[in-house]
Amino acid sequence: MKFRRGILAMFTFLCLLCLVPVSANAGTKTDADTITSTGKTQEQKIKDKSFNKHKTITIGEEETFNRAKEYIWISYRPKYDGYLTIQNVNVGNIPANGYLALYNKTKSYVMSSKSISYSGKYASNKKTAEYWTRNVFGLKKGETYFIRVKAFTPVTLKSSFKKVVDKSGALQSKALNVKKNKTKTGLIPAGVTTPDWYKFTLTKAQKIKLYYNIRTKGSFQISLYSGRRRLASKVLSTQGAQKMTIARQKTDAKGKRTTHAMEKGTYYIKIEPVNSLSSGYYTLMWK
Repeated sequence: MKFRRGILAMFTFLCLLCLVPVSANAGTKTDADTITSTGKTQEQKIKDKSFNKHKTITIGEEETFNRAKEYIWISYRPKYDGYLTIQNVNVGNIPANGYLALYNKTKSYVMSSKSISYSGKYASNKKTAEYWTRNVFGLKKGETYFIRVKAFTPVTLKSSFKKVVDKSGALQSKALNVKKNKTKTGLIPAGVTTPDWYKFTLTKAQKIKLYYNIRTKGSFQISLYSGRRRLASKVLSTQGAQKMTIARQKTDAKGKRTTHAMEKGTYYIKIEPVNSLSSGYYTLMWK
């Protein structure tokens, strides 16, 4: 009798196994379900990056565009007006290579050139290293921005932020007075096309020497005015310290051109982005 009961119980258990199928994938995790040490999926780990949380972010091989087939988005929200510098550093022996761009808080429109190229190939060349390994964006306090990265190779991105107190005037009538040999720092925030106005006064006739240093992957335009009359203008796209000398020119009857000192009086300097995709900062001084 006990033997018959045992056979019956075993038969019932086997039938239950038939009724409740076991998935071939049970107990395993797909790539989308893989949980990282932070409790997030691998997909979330790739997308959830912020320079507010980490000043240095490394994009690994599995996160490159070639592998992940998607962009990396890095958020940043500054506490002050100022400029964000992003430096790309090689990971291992493979030079960093890719593109980045600045977007608004909803990622709905671009606030810089759409494809700013960066490269670690020229990192050891002092003449070209800064252009290829550093990118600067002018930002406004309290605004949330996103940096979109299309990394073809692994890269480490180091961020730093510098506060800028820009006291320049938004109108010529509100121009900030600049004394001789005094340096002023100005900010061109992303998406802002309002110009910066400065003024200075020559107490005697002399040639005007403007010294400036810009940091942008776009272009700024600098112009000199006497009242409403524009005397000189130049588009600035070369980074680094530059000098512009301004003088009056005269041409004699034989066509010979000579330069002369500018007359004493008040002059105005206007600095503006050439379009809404140009942002960064600059320094300005006159002698």
